Amino acid sequence: MRKEVLLIILLAVAVLALLSFSQRFNPKNEDDARKFFNEDLARNYPNAENYSIYGVDKIGDGPSSYFLLKAWVRYNSSTPCPTLVEVEYYYPPQSFLRREQTSVGNCQACPDQPHCILLYNEEAIIASHTYDGGAQVQNYLNNHPNAKPATRLLPAWTDSYGMEHADVWQVDWTEAGSADGISAFISQGQNRILAIGPLSAQ
Repeated sequence: MRKEVLLIILLAVAVLALLSFSQRFNPKNEDDARKFFNEDLARNYPNAENYSIYGVDKIGDGPSSYFLLKAWVRYNSSTPCPTLVEVEYYYPPQSFLRREQTSVGNCQACPDQPHCILLYNEEAIIASHTYDGGAQVQNYLNNHPNAKPATRLLPAWTDSYGMEHADVWQVDWTEAGSADGISAFISQGQNRILAIGPLSAQ
């Protein structure tokens, strides 16, 4: 009788070990990785306005492979001072499960960077009213506290003197129910506002 009990116990241990082994070495797929990352984002950034996965890379092959995922987490994106956080996540979870870095925050575009390139919408929004020459936009925002921005990166833009500029952010500020609006044109790589004018005139 003891032998039978011992055999059953050994068999159960073997089955559990086999399940554990297959679970550990079974390569996970991208859908699993995205699902777990989305769950992690929802759990750890409950007050975010939105978040979006923008990169999924498989690192290595075989049992030791894993996924490196990246996402943007956004706060206050329709205000003058949005925040953008970049999050990296490793799946299956490892000791370095999640890393985050604030890419845009504190209502500053490229702080302490004299040769900055405005890469993100959030930077362009902040630059439109904080860069030198942005007082006109700031005055508009003071008078229209519910104004919201719309941004686009123009591959080329011609100013009122007929000079063409490459890679220019256009930031349009409008308030619902208001007849007027204001546009700022900001050089992506020169850290300066090129022009500001009424939205209706653009």
